Amino acid sequence: MLERYRYRREYRRKQQADKNHLRSHHKAMRRNFRAKQRRETIIKIWSFLSSPFAERKLNPEQEFLREMRMQVKLERKENKKKWMRVFWKNPIRAIFIREKNETLLEMEQWRKVDKKIAFKNRARSLRMSFREAIKSSELRKKLAFTLLQSSTYFILSFLLVYVVYQAITILAAYAFNIPTVWYYYRVQFPLFSGSHLYTRTALIIIFSSGPLLSLGLAFLFLKFYFSGKNNNPGLKLFFLWGFINGANFFFGSYIVGFITRTEFIYSTEWIFMSSIFDIEEIIFTVIAITISLLIGRLATPLFLLTTGSEKIIIPRFRLFFILNQVLFPWLIGIVVFYFISTPVHYLPLIFKTITPFFILLPSLFTYNSIRNENISVVGAIRKNYFRWSVVIAVIAVLFFYRILLNFGLRLF
Repeated sequence: MLERYRYRREYRRKQQADKNHLRSHHKAMRRNFRAKQRRETIIKIWSFLSSPFAERKLNPEQEFLREMRMQVKLERKENKKKWMRVFWKNPIRAIFIREKNETLLEMEQWRKVDKKIAFKNRARSLRMSFREAIKSSELRKKLAFTLLQSSTYFILSFLLVYVVYQAITILAAYAFNIPTVWYYYRVQFPLFSGSHLYTRTALIIIFSSGPLLSLGLAFLFLKFYFSGKNNNPGLKLFFLWGFINGANFFFGSYIVGFITRTEFIYSTEWIFMSSIFDIEEIIFTVIAITISLLIGRLATPLFLLTTGSEKIIIPRFRLFFILNQVLFPWLIGIVVFYFISTPVHYLPLIFKTITPFFILLPSLFTYNSIRNENISVVGAIRKNYFRWSVVIAVIAVLFFYRILLNFGLRLF
């Protein structure tokens, strides 16, 4: 027993040393690349300052493009002169009957042909990769495992953040002596809308406490994700989904409130004393969508680091990994929460399951970008194990959540 413990300790120590070595190597590569970029920038600036009017050196491709542009400009000048001559002779023909530029038309046709060829090549390579993934039992198993695990953690983290969101809203209402009824789909306030308890301060705090705490949870989950003690890819995936859902319950809640005129939107309405669809609401909504897209762009490499297999995130299989790790779990979560909320489909809750789309959308376009192409060789890839107990626990939590709050829980 002691020998086994010593062997495990040595093995973990060796793994940690390898990981630290790869991490330091990657940092050194990035540092050298940035230093090279800085040197090239300094050289360009110095050459410009030393001789601002000197002709810039071009590579063959840039030289070709410059010649093409000059040729197009000359043809445009000739066409303008020709048009002016026709205009002085027959203005109606010059204005309403225009001749087409053959060179521009030819260039446009070649551009369309190049696009079609590139699209066909990408589609062919994607079909070949899909067939290879289908034929390989190992890849099929890993993709199915990825889909089931990611869906489970998405549903669990969404429900966790939503319960905390509802609980803090109830506590904020209790601080102002406002009674509440906790349903599985919403927190209801039984007082009539003209009650003297609905003060401006109370409405601002009640409807902003849930989103603000959700944002705090998002940063807490992100800290746990980057914690040095956390080496479990499954746990990292749970923390990453928690971060995304926490951010969604802040930015997404405002987008939903802007559309449905419920919950979080009341806070800004009472802070600025604004009316429906005022300019500040439109600005805040645009900011919320923009920040959600930026979060999604930053979260893409984090998803790639939560896999337990290096083979599944190589470039030709990475799209299937992103679909099974990011997009399909979100769609499954929408379906699950839709059926959980049956027969009462509370529109803000349904929309809150849809608004993660703004965070997840960039992953479909940046998963194979230059910034993420070397994810598989920087370390942090560890073997992962699937636990059915997590799936069973999530099903049990959803069942009891639905049963216990079915008829409403009257509080305070």
